[in-house]
Order: sequence, then structure tokens, then C-alpha cells
Amino acid sequence: MPSTSAVTDPKLMDGGNYIREGRDSSRSTCLIFSPKNEDEVGALGKYLQLFVDHKINLLHIESRSSLRKANSYEFMVECAPGGNLGAVIEAVKARSIYFSVISRNHKNNMETVPWFPRRIRDLDKFANQILTYGAELDSDHPGFTDPVYRARRKHFADIAYYYKHGQPIPRVEYTPEEIATWGVIYRKLTELYPKYACREHNHVFPLLVENCGCREDNIPQLEDVSNFLKDSTGFTVRPVAGLLSSRDFLAGLAFRVFHSTQYVRHSSKPWYTPEPDVCHEVLGHVPMLADPVFAQFSQVIGLASLGAPDEYIEKLATVNNIINIFILSCF
Repeated sequence: MPSTSAVTDPKLMDGGNYIREGRDSSRSTCLIFSPKNEDEVGALGKYLQLFVDHKINLLHIESRSSLRKANSYEFMVECAPGGNLGAVIEAVKARSIYFSVISRNHKNNMETVPWFPRRIRDLDKFANQILTYGAELDSDHPGFTDPVYRARRKHFADIAYYYKHGQPIPRVEYTPEEIATWGVIYRKLTELYPKYACREHNHVFPLLVENCGCREDNIPQLEDVSNFLKDSTGFTVRPVAGLLSSRDFLAGLAFRVFHSTQYVRHSSKPWYTPEPDVCHEVLGHVPMLADPVFAQFSQVIGLASLGAPDEYIEKLATVNNIINIFILSCF
């Protein structure tokens, strides 16, 4: 159980937060509990007074019939950051026959369920919490000393930061240098596909050419790719500025959403990129997501990740990566 000091002022999201101000369930903490004396008049009111006493603002309150005990009820309260949340957690837990916490702040809290998206638009709340960001390249990155490339990466990062679920993905005009880099990779891979790619990949790729304008001299727009996938398997694409954590990437798969970068790797090393780029995404991952069986498999892994402990996330990510290594070994 988290100690009082650990959650007095919980920081539920580490790193820069580019999400607009307002209610954000990934920054809040949800408590789910069944009162011991639920038949007592005003039982819920007595619980809610605990939040008032410890200066906790509530964003949402919900009740439902319990699935754990017949003729019993459960309550869910969503708490805003601030106040003495640790004291409330201890008090509510002591008075409940069932108690659970859902929070981003789960790393050192053994009994806390990691926060997870419950509807597709919740992906907006973490899509910008990336492990690598735009112009902030590592010193060993091929584009680290290239100011033009760094500015270009910042442009693509901004597109991803301001994107919200339901919006069309902004179209970009790729530079001649970016198209040339894509062309080098495209030519080589299309030579290798017939011999080394699986049957499903080779079946889908011509459809990608036909429906998305995927050519040696043209980088497909993510909006066109997303529409193609949606028609094929219900998957959609959303832009992301860099590498997501395994937990967040898998959560997207649960909703049949594939987070894809939109930038192109540095032209000095077309055969190497330290993080995913649009060549890796479109020429590697996308064709298989248009296959119904593989799309279902990907979603199942994503669903299994929701609310799972970190050690399970590592195992699920490993399974997902092993499968994709076979597919992407030449990319």
C-alpha cells in the first residue's frame, strides 16, 4: 500500500506534458471501493467527507452493483491531484471490504493498478509522453549536428503534439532529400520482399501501393494509410513524435490504433535509424496490420496490457517485438 508521504502530492505524469489544461484522467487517481456498512444511512456521505477533510477535489463519482459480492455496491471516485491523498487512501481502505487504486503513480505502489485508457480518446492523454522527442536528439544520432534536420524533426513533433483523436492527420510536404532517402530504402526492400517477406505481407503491399500512393518517389500520407487500414481491419493510425513506452504503445493496440512517426531518418545513414521513422512504420508494420489475423493478434496483446503490472508489460512487449522482428528483420 502506498505510504502517506509517497502520495501526498502525487506526480502522476513524469516528463513534459503537452496536453491542454482541463480534466485529464491520466493525471488523476481513481479509488474503487465497497463500504463495509453500505446499508447504513448516509454511508457514502461519510466517505465523501474524508475527501473534504483532507482537501481532495473530486472530478467524478460513480456507483454500480458489485460483481464481487451479491447485493452489494461499489463506488468509484476520481480524485484531482493535490491534498493529502495518502491519508484518504488509508482511511477508505480500512472501512472497505474491497478497495483498489488506479493511478499513473504506480511504480512504487504495489497495490495500485496502473492507469489505462478506457476509451479511444483517452489515447490523447499519453500520446505525447514519448521517450525521445523531436529536435532533442542524442549526441550519437546521425542528425545531431544537422540544424536543418533538427528543425524538421521539431516540425513533425509539433504535428503529433497537437493532434487529437478524430481529427484528420495533417498532410505534410516531404522535401526532395526526404523522398530520396525513402526511395533508397523502398527500392532495396521491394527487391527483398518477394523472397523474404511472408505471404500476408506480399499480398497486402500491392494494395498499399494502389490505395495509398506508396511509391519509390512518394511517401504515403499517414491519413491515407489510416483510411486504408480502417477499411481493411479497423485499425487506424495516429501520429506520434517519437518512441512511446511499451505500456502506452500496447494500450494503443487495444483500441486498434497504431502510433506512427511521420518523419524520415537522416539521409547520411539510410540503413540505420536509432528510433522508428515513417520508412520503418509504413514499409514494415503497416502491411501486416492490414491482415485480419495479425490485426486481431495485435489487439489481443494490447488488451492484455491494460492495467497489467510492469513485469507483464515487459513480457507482452517481448512477445510483440519477437513477432515483429521476424517481419522487420530486413528493415
